[in-house]
Amino acid sequence: MPTPPAPLTLSALYIYPIKSAGGIQLDSSEVGPRGLHLDRRWMVIDQGRQPVTQRQFPRMRQLQVTLEGAGLRVEAPGMPRLHVPAQPQKEGQSIDFWGSEVGGTEVSDEATAWFSDYLENGCTLLHLPDDVERWQPTGRPYRSLLAYVDGNPFNLITAASLADVNTRSPRPVTVQDFRPNLLIGGDLPPYSEDCWRRIRIGGLHFEVVESCARCSMVNVTEEGRMSAEPLRTLTRTRQRDRKVPFGQNMVQDAPYEERTGRLRVGDVLEVLEVGDTPNPMY
Repeated sequence: MPTPPAPLTLSALYIYPIKSAGGIQLDSSEVGPRGLHLDRRWMVIDQGRQPVTQRQFPRMRQLQVTLEGAGLRVEAPGMPRLHVPAQPQKEGQSIDFWGSEVGGTEVSDEATAWFSDYLENGCTLLHLPDDVERWQPTGRPYRSLLAYVDGNPFNLITAASLADVNTRSPRPVTVQDFRPNLLIGGDLPPYSEDCWRRIRIGGLHFEVVESCARCSMVNVTEEGRMSAEPLRTLTRTRQRDRKVPFGQNMVQDAPYEERTGRLRVGDVLEVLEVGDTPNPMY
């Protein structure tokens, strides 16, 4: 009797508390209306009150973030450690988040000085309070309450697709080049996830909203420098509709106020619905 294929599983789980800074690998995470607990709840903005990312400041790739008590510890080359409190006490303000007005609270004078010094630019670290609502932009197929993510609460990639990129890209790439929340392992062809419509991981159901269109941020190296790969290779091998897909963006399949639960490394993934064509990119 042939051996049945190994099940697909959640092989790694990541959060990125500060948008565009280093990720934290977890064994499990609480899931709430905005996604994984603490994911993208902080963000750095410039003097124009707009978000800054590794696209403008590749050195952000070297920002190491660790959970410390109820807050965060941030480290970077040549900088002292910075403690980031979970609940800043400064006044709230509004910012321009890719064309939409979003609220946030400045963390501290110390954090503002720290990030301004490290990035050599006037910057402010903001925190997203629980009572600030930010909704998925109009035109998306699913309405979601968001943290400081670009568009959806969850991003998924598969180990099979990552391995395929590494057979083609001159620069070896890692999970952290693509910054997913969920890494799926198991026996499946590369890019099978492009056509997934609905999945279940452990006890939680998800709708796959779109393929993730990648930008130059995937080219930032661990040393904090901008390179040409893997985006050049992905453009050559994966481009569709003038965009470059890699990974899938998802929402929990429930009304936002009912989006709760927990994800654990080792949870089994079951594909519930597959489409005939790849998921769109918005």
